[in-house]
Amino acid sequence: MKSSPGKRIVVLAHCLLNQNTVVKPLASHVGVVSSLIQFIIERGYGVIQLPCPETIYLGLKRWWMSREQYDTASYREFSRRILEPYIKLLEELVKDGCEYIIIGIEGSPSCAVKVTTSNPCWFGEPHIDKCPPSGKINSPGVFIEVFLEMIREKGLREPLELLEVDHKDIVTKGISEEVRRILEKYSPIK
Repeated sequence: MKSSPGKRIVVLAHCLLNQNTVVKPLASHVGVVSSLIQFIIERGYGVIQLPCPETIYLGLKRWWMSREQYDTASYREFSRRILEPYIKLLEELVKDGCEYIIIGIEGSPSCAVKVTTSNPCWFGEPHIDKCPPSGKINSPGVFIEVFLEMIREKGLREPLELLEVDHKDIVTKGISEEVRRILEKYSPIK
């Protein structure tokens, strides 16, 4: 028995459905990034919301960090532990015929899928004036990197696409044409 006609899902970074977890003061929406979520819902996708690793690991009183600060054995182990039930869920859905897209957060040291924030100089007391500004590098965030490793280790079908959004840009520019085009392309509603 099939669960749904289209059987496509979007695996979302947590803060797209809960901006309350974004490091202060970087949240751009009250609650949900509603225009993106509405766009996804209207196209018939199911949704898996990943947990927010940074909030669970460090809480809400953290400052913004770089990929290098999260790229530790302890954080990777923690990421694996909290991702395990999501891998099991994804495994069941894929076995049932679902295909999926992962949407991460551009620049996130944890949840980026393509471009993350890097600053090897950041450490100790958070005085950013003592270091050069952070930059962007072509790399997934640590949490998403671990998620993709776990997907491959389980031998699961790869995602149809890896997308990322900048939720601040959605406020000023709307959903990017690339994200719109790809979500339309794979929409289970034809």
